[in-house]
Amino acid sequence: MSRKATAIGLMVLFLATFCTQLVSAEEEAEDAVRICCSAGEYDLLFIGRDSTATLTPFEDDLGTEERVLIENAVTQIAEIHSWEYTPGWGGSYPQSTWKLSLPYEVENAAGIEINATVVVTIGSRTYEGYSGPGNTYLPAGSSNILEIPIDIESASMGGTDKVQISLRVQTLVFSLPGTDAKVEFIWGTEDYNGFIEVELPLLDMRMSAPAVEGHSVFLQVKFSSGFGTKMVGSSEISVSAGGVSITTMPVLEIQGNDVLATWTWQAESSLPDGAYAVNISLVVQQGTDPFAGEISWDIVFGADGGGSGGVYYPNDEPPKTDGSGSRMELAINGELATDNNQLILSRTTRISFYDAASMWMRWGLNNLGNSSLESNSTWKMFVGGDVTDEMRSNRLIDDGEVREISQQLQSGRLMSFIDNGLFIESEELLGGRFSDFQTIEVHVDAHGENRIMHSKISISISTTQVLEDGERHSLVRTFLKAKPDTYWKNVNLNIELTTSAGTSIAKVIDDVNDATLTSNHVRLGSSESLYLSVEDVDITSSLSLVIQPTANSLYSPTVLLAAIIIGLFALLFFTFKISKNKSRLAIYLELPLASLVFGAYYLAYPMETLLVLVGGNGGIWLVTAMVSPRRLAHLKNGNGLSTLPEVPTIDCPKCSTTNPITNPNRPTKLPCGGCGVILKIVE
Repeated sequence: MSRKATAIGLMVLFLATFCTQLVSAEEEAEDAVRICCSAGEYDLLFIGRDSTATLTPFEDDLGTEERVLIENAVTQIAEIHSWEYTPGWGGSYPQSTWKLSLPYEVENAAGIEINATVVVTIGSRTYEGYSGPGNTYLPAGSSNILEIPIDIESASMGGTDKVQISLRVQTLVFSLPGTDAKVEFIWGTEDYNGFIEVELPLLDMRMSAPAVEGHSVFLQVKFSSGFGTKMVGSSEISVSAGGVSITTMPVLEIQGNDVLATWTWQAESSLPDGAYAVNISLVVQQGTDPFAGEISWDIVFGADGGGSGGVYYPNDEPPKTDGSGSRMELAINGELATDNNQLILSRTTRISFYDAASMWMRWGLNNLGNSSLESNSTWKMFVGGDVTDEMRSNRLIDDGEVREISQQLQSGRLMSFIDNGLFIESEELLGGRFSDFQTIEVHVDAHGENRIMHSKISISISTTQVLEDGERHSLVRTFLKAKPDTYWKNVNLNIELTTSAGTSIAKVIDDVNDATLTSNHVRLGSSESLYLSVEDVDITSSLSLVIQPTANSLYSPTVLLAAIIIGLFALLFFTFKISKNKSRLAIYLELPLASLVFGAYYLAYPMETLLVLVGGNGGIWLVTAMVSPRRLAHLKNGNGLSTLPEVPTIDCPKCSTTNPITNPNRPTKLPCGGCGVILKIVE
């Protein structure tokens, strides 16, 4: 082939490739339509400190309080702190006035005089704002705010441009300082919310033509921002189609730096084909204007009965979190018993979750053994086993897939899946290592819903474990892993534990911070029942629930109940023996005190406390018997008549005891034999 022919061939190939790229770009441009957004007004919140200091528009990122302390006067330029982030999305921003707001506290001084500067850097552009001409006076107290305006000129920014906010102080002098005068600048929580009001591009929304399956319409919106799935999960998003609000969660897919969110509109079967408007509104912060867009699509409905059951099936693995976290419920049911002189704890730990985590779990069940999975996917640890290609392609959860993953988890992959797939500390949740359990059984429950969607799914883990008699055993400890992304929210834990007749829970030790604990430990005659409930567990919660189990018969509920009854009856016997020929009215009034002992037994008070209550109760009876007054003997002759002379009597107005009047003198005084009050007889 000649050089000329070769050159012509290369040119034709180049033109064909170039034209193909143009066609692809044109098709993509026609398929995805930009529906939003220009620059908007919102607050960038200050969170973190030093290397972790950043800016975020999401209020659910608040939580960790940060402080910068200044104890000495500042006479030269010093930086209080700096925060920065990369927006991930560019565009133009208008001329406007931003405002920094930062809480501060002054102690041991009347206030401070400050000359401060805020430096705003957007890419290569720098803007400055000042606290005022000269020094600005800030009064002492708590929850006061330093506010500084910054004038911003209109310009454009790129997605990779860095936004940096720096607060600097030229001078700072304490007014009427006392000993240890200081000022602290605070941020990072709802109570101490530091932020800067901005007007910047935040995101871009593009929508593709809807896909239709019967009367299920899949509305796909691509979100471009630097915040990933958090832009969807942590914002308040409203979507409607044909005037109908869509309340179901979207299915998320990661596409590079973008997030594709797909909502399913279940259209009425009576709706005709035609043009339907789709509206979307995103509110990133309460009180701010929404980022909103509207577009109309021509929709042609098809026949119902698609393979995915009217829900959208993502081709790629969905993310484990939407940025805001998924709901999780944990239930632990256990029984303490003995077997061959060993103390055995049998427990079932049930992990139930919803939302994005449920979608991820269901999708993974349908893709066991899928060779196209990404190398870093959690599902790569599982093999296909008995799962067939037909099961994987039907877009539904089959019984065979549930059996397969249950068997593989049970055979040794369980702890790794919990640790790395669910971001839960397996040992802290299950109360031991895999090797600590005598038996272990795993079952996955889809709760009757075999479609790939956000509905509830559970993993039940049944274990048996040998415990040391009298040694403390951790039922559960802090189990949520601290991660940059939020994987779990609204986490609730319920524990129910019962014992056999020969076993007992000698002690319950709970240590819970930043969560709500409810506990109830009772004895039921032949067994004990322990109920613990912890609500609103998060990564900041400190959690430790420990029991001290024992097979010692002295702690057995049956033995303790028998000991209480025998002890009380023995003390009552001696009480009545001592009170022979004495008034027993006061003793009868004190008998209900025994209910306190039985109440303490039911509420599972320690054995030592019960012994003290039994002894104290009996001691009161015995003392009362010893101090009670004697009764008059009513001896009778053979005719049934009393042999004692008749004497006048008087009833005590206070305790109604009948007292004989043996002194004939009037007036006279005598003590009441029942309560001891002095009675005066005048006639």
